[in-house]
Order: sequence, then C-alpha cells, then structure tokens
Amino acid sequence: MIVFIALILVAAVASTVIMETIESLQQKGENTGSDVSATVNTKPRPTSITIIGEGDGELFCATENDNCDFVGTKLIRYVSNDDSSKFFDLELTGGTPCTNGVFGDPHVGHTKSCFIMDSKELLLTWEMTPGSLNVHAQDIKFLIICGESDTLQFDSNDMVSAEMTFLDGTNTDGDESAFVENDVIEAGKKYRVPLLLYSCIPSVGQEMTLTFYVDGGGETIITMYFASVEIGHKVY
Repeated sequence: MIVFIALILVAAVASTVIMETIESLQQKGENTGSDVSATVNTKPRPTSITIIGEGDGELFCATENDNCDFVGTKLIRYVSNDDSSKFFDLELTGGTPCTNGVFGDPHVGHTKSCFIMDSKELLLTWEMTPGSLNVHAQDIKFLIICGESDTLQFDSNDMVSAEMTFLDGTNTDGDESAFVENDVIEAGKKYRVPLLLYSCIPSVGQEMTLTFYVDGGGETIITMYFASVEIGHKVY
C-alpha cells in the first residue's frame, strides 16, 4: 500500500511539472510569434517621390586596369588618385576598360580610377507604418532596380549614408544636419532623404522598382513610373 501511494504522489508531481512546462512553452511560443509579427510589420513606407535634379556626386566604378561595368551611355571620369584636378572625361556606352589606352593618361606615373559622373536625384519623403517598433537609422535601406531581365541594374544605400533628415531638414538633436548611426527612427514622424541614381538613370516611360526596408524587418515595394524626367515631376 505504501508503495502504491508513493507511485500516485510521484505521478501527480510529474503531471504538474509537465503541465507547467507545456504552459511555459506555449507562452514562449505566443511571445515569439508576437515578436516575429512585430518585426515583419516594422517597415518604412514612401509618402512621395519627386525628381529634384541632376546629382552632383560621383560613383566609384573601377580602379586602373579593371573594367568599369555599366548599361547605356554614361559620362565616365578617369582621374588621378593623388590629384583630383587631373582627369579626363569620356562619354561611353556599355562599359569600358579603365585604362590609359581608352582615356589617355591625365597624371603620368600615378594610379587612376574611373567614376560614373551621370546621376539623377530624387527626393523621397517617408514614414514608418503605424505600430512599427523603433529602429536605428542605418538599418533602413533602399534598393532600386531597373532594366530588363538580362541587363538588370540597381542603386542602393542606407538612410545614414544617403543623409536623411526630418522633413524640416533637421536631425534628432534639432541641428540642420543629417541623421547619424544609432539615431532612433520612430513611427508617427516624417522624414526625407535624397536618392542618388547612378545606374538607374530614368528615361520617359520607364518603370523602376523601389524596395524600402528595415534590415532584418519588413519591407514596402512600389513601382515608380517616369511619365517625365523634368525637375518637380512626381513618380510616386
């Protein structure tokens, strides 16, 4: 009899432990599901995209004796790495070797590099979707894809490198300056950022895909249609 009672007590204790373990795992599962849902739903969304002009920057393409790959016709600068005032520019189509043989030698005895000089600048205004978690500025990125399946091109960047600000041109400290790494992005606030396009230079009638996303989180995908490429034209 004593052994029988002991077995019943052991079974009761084991049953209690098992039920508590199941409840704990169920709660963890619910929490994990909630966390995943919140992460996926944490995403930026565009409110407008407008053409604001030609870009004034340059995009590194290749070092001397390598190949500078691009699609279409672009202005390529072959410039000395030691003196940026010494360069030759050529308008070329479909990529080019980055060599003295193509451009001539702007700075004898010094290494040169090739840069793409053509660019178009868009202004993106955006916000986080309602209910989004707070994220850091460098974790929000964009990817623009253009071209046909066999000649796809893309431009990409993150919000810090692209010099994002609030709509009024300020950062989180209230200064007229861009956000820096680890500045917090919150739902309910509006932001703006210039998008410099070097590979995807728009033409009339062209469509491009913009993927706007949080690294490790959710994304918004839209199509931009260029009925015009004039300054002030809205593509979204």
